[in-house]
Amino acid sequence: MTASLVVRRLRQILAVARPLALVAIIPLSGVGCASCEKAGFSGLSVMGGTINDPSNKSLRRGLLQFGLDQACDEMLKRPTALREGGETAGSATNPTNGRFFPKSCSQAQADNGDLVISFSGNGYTYASGVHKVTFEAAATVRYDQDFLMNGEELYGYFRTKEVSKPDIKLKVIESTLPAIANQLTGFGENYAKQLLSERLRDGFTVRRKSNSETDFRAGIVQLGTWPKLGYAIDGGLTLANDRTEVHEQQRDYVGPFEITDDDDAIAITGKMDGAPGVNVLVVDGTTGDQWIEKYLTIGDATPPPGPVQQMLVAKQGAEFKLKIAGKGRYWLIFDNTSTIKGGITPPGNFLDDRAAVVSFAVAQTPNK
Repeated sequence: MTASLVVRRLRQILAVARPLALVAIIPLSGVGCASCEKAGFSGLSVMGGTINDPSNKSLRRGLLQFGLDQACDEMLKRPTALREGGETAGSATNPTNGRFFPKSCSQAQADNGDLVISFSGNGYTYASGVHKVTFEAAATVRYDQDFLMNGEELYGYFRTKEVSKPDIKLKVIESTLPAIANQLTGFGENYAKQLLSERLRDGFTVRRKSNSETDFRAGIVQLGTWPKLGYAIDGGLTLANDRTEVHEQQRDYVGPFEITDDDDAIAITGKMDGAPGVNVLVVDGTTGDQWIEKYLTIGDATPPPGPVQQMLVAKQGAEFKLKIAGKGRYWLIFDNTSTIKGGITPPGNFLDDRAAVVSFAVAQTPNK
C-alpha cells in the first residue's frame, strides 16, 4: 500500500476512530461508546502491518493527538502507583509501595510533536527503617509518543526522552526510633526522589482493547505481550488489577472508582498473604479524599474521618470479595493499622514487620 493510499484509508476510518479519542493514552478513562470504539479499533486493525510501519509514525501521531488533548485531564483523575526497582529493571510485577497524587498538570506539544507534561502533586511511599515517607513533588517530562496495533488491541507507547530533576520536598517522615528521624531526612528525601525518578524515566505503556478494557504499566511492554497481572477476575470491565504491599501501621488507597449508572456495580476480588490479616474498606469519595489528606500530613495513622461503606477482614490465604452499588465515587483502602473499629490489629512485634501483600482486581459489572 503506497503512502497516498495509506493517507486516504486513514481519512476513511478517522470518522469511526474519532469517538475512540484514543482515551487509551491514559488508563481507566471510562467506557464511552463501546460499539463506536470497537468499530474504530476494527478499522485500524484491518490495515494489518501498514499502520505499524515505522515510516508511518507521523500518521500514527496524528491519530494519537485526539487522546493527547485530554492527557492532563485524565492524569488528574487518579493517583499513580509507585514501585521499587524501576520497570526497565524487570520489576513490572513488583508490588506497589506508594502512590503519587497529581494536583496540577499542564501540557504542550514540542515542535517535533513530542508531548511535554509538567505536573506537581504529593504522595507517600515506604522504606525499611524510615517507614512512611510523604512528599510534595514537581517535574517536567518530555515523551516520544507512538502506538502500534496488535490485532484489535492498541498499545500506546510513551518513551521518556527527557525529564527534569524532580523537585522533592518531604512532608512527613516516620521512623521506628523517632529520636533519629531527623537524621533520616536525607535518606527519606533521596529515596522518594529515586522512586519517582525511576517511575518517570521508565515511561509507560497503555494497552486498550476494543471492549474499552484498559491496562497500564510503567515501562515499555513488547507488542503482543503483557506482564502477568496480580489477580484474575471473571467478567466485567477491568478497572484495576495489581499487587500492593502494606506494612504494619500503613495503608494504601486505591481508586477512585466512579459509578454513574444504577445498572452498574463494582466488583472487588482479591487474596492476601504475608500477614495474619488486613482490613479492606470502601468509603465514599469525600471521606476518602479527607482521609488521604490526613495520611499525607500526619505521621500516625488515623481512623476514617467519615462513614465506612463496607469493611471486611481478609485473612491470610483466603479469597475476599466486595460489591459496590449505587451512583457515586468510591475509594478502596487496604489497611494494616490498629485504628479500624472491628478490624484486625497487626502483631506489632519490634523489628518484625508483617507486611500484607494483597493481590486484587476491580471490575465494573452489571448490578444484578
